[in-house]
Amino acid sequence: MFTKLLPNFYFVSGEQNGQFPYSNGLMLETGLRVLVDTGFGISRREAIKAAGKVDVIINTHFHIDHAYGNQFFPEAQIWAHALDAPPLRSQEQFRAFTGFSGGREFPDFPGGLPAQVVDRELEDEEVLDFGEIVLKVIHTPGHTPGHISLFEPKAGILFSGDIDLSPFGPWYGNIRSDLEELRCSIKRLIALNPKVILTGHSDIISDNIQGRLRKYAEKLDLRDEKILHHLRASKTLEELVDMKIIYHRFPEPQKLYRFFEKTMLEKHLHSLLGQRKVVVQNQKFMAYA
Repeated sequence: MFTKLLPNFYFVSGEQNGQFPYSNGLMLETGLRVLVDTGFGISRREAIKAAGKVDVIINTHFHIDHAYGNQFFPEAQIWAHALDAPPLRSQEQFRAFTGFSGGREFPDFPGGLPAQVVDRELEDEEVLDFGEIVLKVIHTPGHTPGHISLFEPKAGILFSGDIDLSPFGPWYGNIRSDLEELRCSIKRLIALNPKVILTGHSDIISDNIQGRLRKYAEKLDLRDEKILHHLRASKTLEELVDMKIIYHRFPEPQKLYRFFEKTMLEKHLHSLLGQRKVVVQNQKFMAYA
């Protein structure tokens, strides 16, 4: 449940191995009690609450599986990057950022959508000094506009949030996600060359980190290649969605995962159109010969 990384610095593994709807987080005990993300589940949450008051919560981004638990620590200040503060503060903005506005219903989630006070808006390369532990804010957009990673420079420990090195690969299924920004963010973490990487949905990793990040980024190129393969004959966007190029299958609720598939495909198609690898005519896409 709690893995000590450094004195006063703990990795909090989420329930169900940190898989959605849960996530992993961090806890600092340095005079101030600091949590990084709060989606780790009730057993972890109750253990933290039993140990005393939480002073600060840092959210790597606004997604519910990372910020849902904020509400159970009402005494804590909430810190987040300025670009992800609006969807944390407002259900209306949450819907706008995800794409679930204009009558499209977001699936039920225990506790509902966020609507919280964000007390401090963080900036790229800001240094958060908690005494024994210092964390540097690394703005790593793409998954969300204000997604951040946090770097402890002395030991080279990186918490990369939802740049999560999962077998699925990078995720950019919200309207405000950005495929090209995500590519750049992964490259930035490779250049950082951390000694240990912790993520929102995977175990502690301390070997071949740069190689793992490169392989993770390569999934974006593989998706491009699969799309181009399928577009040797012209297809509509809906026909591409039916092929399940990214998700391979649509779990329940299927309507939600079709939306994510479609959103991510649109981002690839926009990129491929810009590279002149794809042409669109009569609402059908086709790869250049």
